Amino acid sequence: MEKGEFKEKVGLFINNECKIEKFAPLIVAVSGGADSVTLLLVLRELGYSCIVAHCNFHLRGEESNGDERYVRSLAERLGLTLEVKHFDVKAYEAEHRVSTEMACRELRYEWFRDLKQSHGAQAIAVAHHSDDAVETFFLNAFRGSGVQGLASIKPVNGDVVRPLLCVSRSDIEAYLQSQSVGFVTDSTNLENDFKRNKIRNVVLPQIYALLPESRAGLQRTLGDMRSSARLYAALVDEEKKKICIHDGKLTRIGYDDLLGEPVAETLLFEILKDYGFNSVQSREVWQALRKSGKVFCSADYRVSVEREGLVISPIEAASDEEIVIDFSSPDTWQGLLEVEQVQGKFQRGVADGANVVAFSCKALDAKRVVLRRWRKGDSFRPFGMKGKKLVSDLFADKKMSESAKRATWIMEADGVIVWVLGCRASDAYRIGKNDERYLKITCK
Repeated sequence: MEKGEFKEKVGLFINNECKIEKFAPLIVAVSGGADSVTLLLVLRELGYSCIVAHCNFHLRGEESNGDERYVRSLAERLGLTLEVKHFDVKAYEAEHRVSTEMACRELRYEWFRDLKQSHGAQAIAVAHHSDDAVETFFLNAFRGSGVQGLASIKPVNGDVVRPLLCVSRSDIEAYLQSQSVGFVTDSTNLENDFKRNKIRNVVLPQIYALLPESRAGLQRTLGDMRSSARLYAALVDEEKKKICIHDGKLTRIGYDDLLGEPVAETLLFEILKDYGFNSVQSREVWQALRKSGKVFCSADYRVSVEREGLVISPIEAASDEEIVIDFSSPDTWQGLLEVEQVQGKFQRGVADGANVVAFSCKALDAKRVVLRRWRKGDSFRPFGMKGKKLVSDLFADKKMSESAKRATWIMEADGVIVWVLGCRASDAYRIGKNDERYLKITCK
């Protein structure tokens, strides 16, 4: 593809798919690799105002610093504003308990959006191309995906635009060669440690060698899938309007309305997906229809199965819920707990440490005892252990579902977790050898 043809193709794609204008700047993510350098150059040639944004994650030692030096040199040569951010990825991973890949993604897009706001930019431009879209198509297809997943990477996703989705990696390399501009190579892209890299470096080359016409065919398929996905989304939105009743922060779905739809289970998934539920969770909700009392949770929302239908509510309402416990006043704990002061020494078998616990009566001296829902970051010292343990790790050991985690009550005394109800008691308020009475609490 000639330089002029490349520029014309990208310009037409931007006009038809990306809908960005030339009156406001773009934040352009530039790693220094061939794709992002091409994105910057062609946008500049097309007359867009570009602000270069480079992330240094310090994951590849001197190679990462070399990438930064190259991007600084390129921005200076082009006379463009440059923003550089250094990240401590390992610290973010440890704090948020996410993978390196996810940590980098979350860090860079949060920063890009800060830059967009501070510079008054209209969008964030990233350099995904058609080969990236093909890789994503296969990844989604192999793990099981619907129409939206098979449509792969979208030209516009919120404030992120992808002007190079219409060209391939080989087109990009040819364009750069015509420009006589260099680029840096991320050595990890040549490794096969990640699923995407294996598809890129092993699977697709074999497919293209066996079926040379498949490259163009896949591009046509992806274009058709994107069009189909837009039509599908429009139809789903119409169906959502028919059966979803919004009441403040709540969304209600009546069983009669839902089950009257010809593809009710698929529609339920599309509704729940907007609230952070995945396909497995959606299937669990579907199977629990009309089983009143069931609760399912995503990261931010919960679905309550009620007699007349489903109710979707923000999880914040549940996580902020607190019940103050006054052991001297049964009104505060009746219906949740059974509390008994037992005279005599504690005997083995009286408590299981999960649904029935036994504490020293010193617990009665706590100034403030509450029951609340689990929160991310909660930790405690389990009975019999020397160190602390994250409650989330306890849940993982028990292979608890997300909905079960969110439904779990925590007992806290003066700010210290003393019991994860139904799971395990803490080492706080351990009964002494010489104690002649103790507090027995049963979770109803």
